[in-house]
Amino acid sequence: MTHVAVPPFRPAWWLPGGHLQTAVPALLPGPRVPVARRMVVEVAPGNAVRVDLGVQAGSARGTLVLLHGMCGSAESPYMRWCAAAAVRRGWVAARMNLRTCGGTELLATTLYNAGQSDDLTRVLEALDRARLPRPFAVAGVSLGGNIVLREAGRSGAECRADAVAAVNPPVDLAACAAAIERPRNRVYRWYFVQRLCDQLRRASRRRGAGPRPWPWAVRTVRRFDERYTAPDGGYRGADEYYENASSGPWLGGIARPAWILSAVDDPFVEAAIFTRWNPGGRVRIDHPAGGGHCGYRQWGRPAFWPAEALLDYFESVTPRRSRRIPVRRP
Repeated sequence: MTHVAVPPFRPAWWLPGGHLQTAVPALLPGPRVPVARRMVVEVAPGNAVRVDLGVQAGSARGTLVLLHGMCGSAESPYMRWCAAAAVRRGWVAARMNLRTCGGTELLATTLYNAGQSDDLTRVLEALDRARLPRPFAVAGVSLGGNIVLREAGRSGAECRADAVAAVNPPVDLAACAAAIERPRNRVYRWYFVQRLCDQLRRASRRRGAGPRPWPWAVRTVRRFDERYTAPDGGYRGADEYYENASSGPWLGGIARPAWILSAVDDPFVEAAIFTRWNPGGRVRIDHPAGGGHCGYRQWGRPAFWPAEALLDYFESVTPRRSRRIPVRRP
């Protein structure tokens, strides 16, 4: 594929190493992005997701669809940084909440999982019906990146996105779950387990009866997936869930320009997992030396480096077809 120049990532001097790059940016809020419109999109019988649209008055360069990671939402700091950059550069920013995320527990009867890539296609179809401007660029962060790559690979030439990107995607879910269990990653393990259990308890309360897990009983991400995520998604267990939901085996089917960005010092999405499959010539993979897991904190603006880098990439590989967009408040 044509080489696209992307500015190098230079980590902030006060955040050296993958662990600080991972932990600190997650605690710092991103810029506020006003929501011009909210769309509720049915993705399956009894299940809907909410998409928050940010837009400037006037002509739009295209529509950037953003998917968050595990335990995140449309308001996660990295989602805010990307949306703010997109709106500033003339794109419509469409931040998609996965099922039951971002206060949408009442919209869905099932939890989100890494294999729900069809949900993305239903959202793109809805954006098309609403006449949001093309091109459609889709970027996912962490688990959201796995969903984006899985759907792009499964749909191939029928993909409704014009270009896709993924930041630190866990393309091999089993390997990444195992990496989180390593002693050096116990802080992340506890963080994810606590957040997953809190999320499931909220969903259970809003929907009525249901399992209410506690971190001390679950202890690991894999055990959470074995007990809750897998059966809720129709899988027999965590092994079947990880095998079917991982995007790695689908990378070779991607027929749209695609960029995968994943730092070498990511504590649990290791660069080696991307060598297990042949992604084909449409997929570009970059491994910056630093950045941690979806941290990429740099000095200056944007503090979240991929916010501008993703747009640089998308603007280089998609045509410009500006169209006026009316701004409607939610």
